[in-house]
Amino acid sequence: MKTGILYISLIIVLVLTSCHDFLTKYPKDTVYPSCTDDFHELLIGDGYLSGPTRWDIGKWLNLMDDDVEYTRTVTAVSTSTQLYLKFYNWEANPDAEPTWSNLYKHILCLNTILSEIDDFKDEKGDGYRRIKGESHFLRAGYYFFLTNIYAKPYSKATANRELGIPLKLTAKIEDRNFTRNTLQECYDQMISDLQNATVCLKGIDQPTTFRASAEAAHLLLSRLYLYMGEWDKCVEHCDSVMKKTKYHLLDYNTVTAGKALSATSPETIFTNGGNSYGGSNELYMYMYRSFFRVRDEFLKLYAQGDLRNKLFFKSGNFGGARYNYPNKQASSAGGEYSDTFGLRLSEAYLNKAEALAILGKEAEAIELLKALRAKRFADKNGGEITQSGEDLVNFIRTERRLEFTFEGHRWFDLRRYAVSPKYPSETSIRHPYYEDGSAVTLSDMVLGKYSEEPSGWTLLIPEDEITENQGALLQNEGRKDRQPESKE
Repeated sequence: MKTGILYISLIIVLVLTSCHDFLTKYPKDTVYPSCTDDFHELLIGDGYLSGPTRWDIGKWLNLMDDDVEYTRTVTAVSTSTQLYLKFYNWEANPDAEPTWSNLYKHILCLNTILSEIDDFKDEKGDGYRRIKGESHFLRAGYYFFLTNIYAKPYSKATANRELGIPLKLTAKIEDRNFTRNTLQECYDQMISDLQNATVCLKGIDQPTTFRASAEAAHLLLSRLYLYMGEWDKCVEHCDSVMKKTKYHLLDYNTVTAGKALSATSPETIFTNGGNSYGGSNELYMYMYRSFFRVRDEFLKLYAQGDLRNKLFFKSGNFGGARYNYPNKQASSAGGEYSDTFGLRLSEAYLNKAEALAILGKEAEAIELLKALRAKRFADKNGGEITQSGEDLVNFIRTERRLEFTFEGHRWFDLRRYAVSPKYPSETSIRHPYYEDGSAVTLSDMVLGKYSEEPSGWTLLIPEDEITENQGALLQNEGRKDRQPESKE
């Protein structure tokens, strides 16, 4: 933590021109904020993820699930590909340290803002509420990713004794070793931050979806409550989003391939950070060159007439082999939608549908599904939905998979399904494995079901953090030394 969470004083050094009295002279080179515009510059510069080319949340997140497979049409494997393969093969200790340290750096910036912003609560305008609300939202978002990457999935029965991640909530310099909060404490803190965000941001109309809004906070709250099995609260916060007339589902009959998702879409509520699959981005190039591809078995789940099949993916040939790769997000400047930290209206529909189905309100859940699928099918009719009980819940979960593929949902969803208080569902994942120097796969790397090897579904905390905290920061159970298994 001492290396991952950088300590800074409450003195904020900025170069700004918005406030005429900002450059008040103080001892030496220190400069203090004098209005909320000064905090705005800090928030944009270090609070938010730094634009569409920045991946503070791991590019590898979508490589660990069951929507992707590695296919080698050449024997040469680059160093970068080898790094991605460590996550793809669920190796014992892939290097995820940049995600840990980068997110805690952003959190520290947000803590600094939140520790000082109340001094400006009497300032005219909405600057104070906007800065405070956005900071609370972002801190909750970053803790959401840290918790779901480095801790076990939430189970109400065990959350008070399971380890989460360290919660750092102040900007104070602290000469101590950090420990891990419980998983319940982590979720409670995220809920608190998001509730504060909804209050602060209520009635504020943001100029762009790159900035957090009250609706974004409500939608992320609905996701957290879905993960926690708080179905009624999930529905409540979905309703808070869906009642806003400024958002509506996009009719995919009117969408061009490669532009289904964008920052300017009427579905988009919030997006922040990079997109690994657009333009000349590194991971896109590896997909395009057929090192990784969309799994054929997954593509077969799309029904005939489902426009997402052609709008979300693109086909190509490399080395005589056909493959498909993600093509969902617009890559135009200023319009890019994140492949990990994005919130859009369809999630409100599916979060609510799942919660309603589990609550036994099946007719309402089905109506939501029909409304969504009507915008996704060529004939504007997603077909009859006759399932009930657990079958309906599984239908909704499959719909989530089809809708949110390569958006950072699937890995987290598989984890939470395994510990769901109602209708738990587990799956093992098989990824094709290639022997060194070979372009032929004769075996698979296998990740067992969560109940069989829970450690495989959680990443290790960076070893440097364990060392720097002198053992006070407890490590997760180590992953097993995984060996390839013969193909079934």
